[in-house]
Amino acid sequence: MDQNQNQNQNQNQREEKMKSRDIDWSEICIDALRLILESLSFADFHRAKTVCSNWYSVSKSCVAGSRNRYPWLILFPESELCFKLLDLRHGKIYKTKGLEDEFPNPKSRCVASYGNWLLMLSHRLKFSIFNVFTGERIKIRSLSLRGNVRIERKNNGDFLLEHSWFDRETIINRYIKTAALWIDEETKDFVVFWIYNDQYLFSYKKGDDSWWHFEDTKCLAMAYNKEDQKLFVYTSDHFIKILDYSGDDDMPNEIVEGNMYLNHPFYYDLQPWEYMWKRRVAITTSGDVLIILSLKVLPEIKSQEKRLFYIFKMSVEGSEWERVDSLENQMLVFGDGWLTLEDAKEEDIGGGIIKSDSIYFVADDLWPPQAHTVFQSSAGVFDLARTEISWSRLPHYLSNVRWFVPGSDKK
Repeated sequence: MDQNQNQNQNQNQREEKMKSRDIDWSEICIDALRLILESLSFADFHRAKTVCSNWYSVSKSCVAGSRNRYPWLILFPESELCFKLLDLRHGKIYKTKGLEDEFPNPKSRCVASYGNWLLMLSHRLKFSIFNVFTGERIKIRSLSLRGNVRIERKNNGDFLLEHSWFDRETIINRYIKTAALWIDEETKDFVVFWIYNDQYLFSYKKGDDSWWHFEDTKCLAMAYNKEDQKLFVYTSDHFIKILDYSGDDDMPNEIVEGNMYLNHPFYYDLQPWEYMWKRRVAITTSGDVLIILSLKVLPEIKSQEKRLFYIFKMSVEGSEWERVDSLENQMLVFGDGWLTLEDAKEEDIGGGIIKSDSIYFVADDLWPPQAHTVFQSSAGVFDLARTEISWSRLPHYLSNVRWFVPGSDKK
């Protein structure tokens, strides 16, 4: 056997020996793993940290995982089984290639988001939680939808939501407009909330046997405080009620004693030239409850009508709601009532404005324009200091677009 044959045989033996070994990537050297994770793009970083618990633990100490969080745009094309993620600050676009098997039904609609996760609602009234970077999907117990308008509990403890049977998609798009989501990225514990027809509040927590319904209370808006696991609900009689989800019971407990908002209903007297479109509730990083109104204002010259957002917070004395003009270096995503810390200066990069003390919205969050007016885009940013709107420069008008804030909560 000549020397070349000898070398080839030895090489083949080494390769076979390597193939036979079980490589445990979870045991890779921490310093080496940290270098690998730091070298990845934002999207790949969030995919990689889900490999195992060790990779997730190391990712918490990476610079890539502690960057400031700010809103991205997510676009849901109607004819494709993928969507685009737009990082406007860095001018990058990510596509969800290779996730076709995990992607929800093309007719699904995103009704809420939290970090890298979306709460999706299908045309059959089935909810699921979907990770935009990994494609992981968590199915949630479904409700039924049929018949005429009424809500009743079935024998197995689930709910039967009844409405017109012949136009289910229109009903879902029209009557389910407010939802919220929280999920722990490591344990996958979650809780979801949604309001039907500006009245009925439903919630479902991981491990529950059935959905819970807030009876005898009409609900208009809500926000979840993950720190103490409490849901703040804005009711039709203009009070804030607090539901505690921290217990192990199948249903939350309503907090009465200690609820500073119960004796102070929120009222805003619209001026003759003001028209209210929507309201949302948000929780600040310090735990304060905010009520945000989307309005249209008609000055003396009607052609100069403006669309504005007003923010209200309980006074320091806890005696009345007062209007505030700043988010104190935070950003707010209007649709989700989600605030994020961000101290960056104003930037105009990649076709969109990223700055603090601003409210991020989509076109449907504003009073519809006059018939002869066309929005420049389907998403924009409201500067609270200037009371001005900047539209994100998208190539064309997209109705199925949404702001979300990717990344993990800072520990």
